[in-house]
Amino acid sequence: MMRLMPRPPPLPGPSLSSALGELARTQQRAGRSATVGLALLGVVALASPLLAYREDLQNAREEVLGNLSSQAQVQAEALGVHLGLLEAELRRLAEHPQLIPEDGPSGLEAVMLDNAFHHTPLFSEGVALLTASGRRVWSDPPQMSLGASPLTSRPWFRRVLEEGVSEIHLLEGTDGPLVVAVPVRHGGKVTGLLLGELRAGARPLPGVRSGGADVSLLLDQQGQLLLPVPTPRFTWNAERAASVRALADAPGPIVLDGTQMLGAAARVPFDGVNGLLLAVLEDEERDIARLRRRFLGQLLFHVALLGSTLLFFTFLLRRSYRSLLAAEERLRHQETMAALGAASQLIAHEVKNALNGIQAALSLLKPATSAGEAALPVLRSQVQRLGHLARSLLSFGAPRATPSRRSCELRLLVDEALQSVRLLPEAEDVALEVTLAEGLTVHADPALLVSAIDNLVRNAVEAGAVARDTGLRPSPWVRVSLAREDNEAVLRVEDNAGGVDPDLEPRLWEPFATARAKGVGLGLPMARTAVESHGGHLTYTRLPDGSRFTLRLPLESIP
Repeated sequence: MMRLMPRPPPLPGPSLSSALGELARTQQRAGRSATVGLALLGVVALASPLLAYREDLQNAREEVLGNLSSQAQVQAEALGVHLGLLEAELRRLAEHPQLIPEDGPSGLEAVMLDNAFHHTPLFSEGVALLTASGRRVWSDPPQMSLGASPLTSRPWFRRVLEEGVSEIHLLEGTDGPLVVAVPVRHGGKVTGLLLGELRAGARPLPGVRSGGADVSLLLDQQGQLLLPVPTPRFTWNAERAASVRALADAPGPIVLDGTQMLGAAARVPFDGVNGLLLAVLEDEERDIARLRRRFLGQLLFHVALLGSTLLFFTFLLRRSYRSLLAAEERLRHQETMAALGAASQLIAHEVKNALNGIQAALSLLKPATSAGEAALPVLRSQVQRLGHLARSLLSFGAPRATPSRRSCELRLLVDEALQSVRLLPEAEDVALEVTLAEGLTVHADPALLVSAIDNLVRNAVEAGAVARDTGLRPSPWVRVSLAREDNEAVLRVEDNAGGVDPDLEPRLWEPFATARAKGVGLGLPMARTAVESHGGHLTYTRLPDGSRFTLRLPLESIP
């Protein structure tokens, strides 16, 4: 058995394809480094608006707290002036010598009180003159409410009588109205008091707003909530009162009813009463919502800009990298083909020379026995196989010559290829069905087309014979059909031999890619090259039980 010579080793030294491969790998490493650098730059770029947002938020919070502090101070002073006006108006009459509560209402007292307080705008609920025992002497309106419990049981009433000072407090319990009480003295003794009542909701006090997103709170010295009235929805307790009072020294955040708020407080400057505190609160979320929207807009802009830059850079990098890989693959393929071409020519010439001698010897042999008669066709078949291999190698390694084209009847070229295939030993075991249309003329090199068609049909017949020998197909067949479709001649070669190995299918058209022990892997690449040099196409289709190769050639135009 003839042994094929091994492939020649590659030439020493780096090749152009290896240099390109190293360049591609270098570019890949550089691309990774650039991507990491761009990612770090993106982190810095994203951190910049975040830090700016935090700084803007802190500045905005400080600005809001400053405004709240100024607002609380102004409103506390305005409230102090207003309460001082109320207390002064009551004190002016309380110091009148003719006002004697314990003697009951005289005509002069009633006229004086009516003139001073009848429908007064200072007290929305009215004014009353009371004795030290809590008895009503006079009131406007006459049915003015004084609460349900005895006045003498209320802490503010007792403080006015015992200490002789003015008092501002709630009339009763935790509900309104707000009262301003001024003592009436005679002979250095408190003999009664003038009481004015008002509701913040009916006529808001200066500096005290009710409702809305902002909240104004008025606290007394003991931490009791005087305003707003009625008591708001959040629970009021000593701990919350201490938190609100702390805002007078350090404006800042505070949580009320689950809402994060910013607040400031100021003491009400009122000579008659000590310890009144006015707190002004604003919803922090409302104040920073604008900043948050601006920050999110900046952040989205930076993310979009950075993301688009990164995607564009990645696209360019991948495109350049793929171009280098494609160039490397093409050069590697060319180098491989050149080396294989040189080796194949050497092998083919040696094989061809040996085959010529063997064929000449076989033609002179005359078998002496019946065994010799059986062996002689086998020898001729093997010689023909080696001859086909030698021709393929020579065609593969030879320079591409310009095809010698002429008008050809395609049916005659197919018949010529089929004649050589029918001489194969495998052809006896494979049913060959042929359907050829006439009158299909192409402008082509007949030798190239016959070789291409021969390769297609030969592969199908040999695959059918293998399928029969392995028991895959008891009755293998090959169908060859030639027909016209539009302006093309279409040759189809189909078989039921099971199809190409799926692992080999992606490399089906590469040189020396074969899964058959007897194959070299040059037939299909050479056939495709020959067909494409004539402006045609050669494609492969997997069938349920085999393969189909479709050869399309443009028909010759007839003037």
